[in-house]
Amino acid sequence: MALPFVAGAIFGISLLGLLSFTRQSAPQGAAPVITKISVEEAHTYFQNYLKNATPYTSKLNGFTIDKAELTVMNTIMGTTPAAAGYRFYFGTDALGTGLLIICGVDANGNDMTGNIFSATKNKVGPCPPSCDFSSPIIQ
Repeated sequence: MALPFVAGAIFGISLLGLLSFTRQSAPQGAAPVITKISVEEAHTYFQNYLKNATPYTSKLNGFTIDKAELTVMNTIMGTTPAAAGYRFYFGTDALGTGLLIICGVDANGNDMTGNIFSATKNKVGPCPPSCDFSSPIIQ
């Protein structure tokens, strides 16, 4: 009898903490736009990106995500509990706006295409170029 109560209390406190974190004021600059998209839209955005993609010729040091991507990951996890992880693809919409395309990944590493989202890129992406070059981590 006490175990379900304690588990519920922990879940409730965790949920409140998560909601208070995700509702903080956004940093200055344009707020990212998050949109649920179809597989076809994701494919089109990805193909648009590939047309002008710059090949990486050096190693990647890391990858930056922001609250918009965290919100999408939490949405995917809440609606697709079988997701074992996430995959980010680069995309470009018809206006030339850079996007991240985000979907869940199953335990076998396959894309779960039932819930795909795009989020406008706002200082996110691979490092380089989205790096803190003065960070002691990469010095």
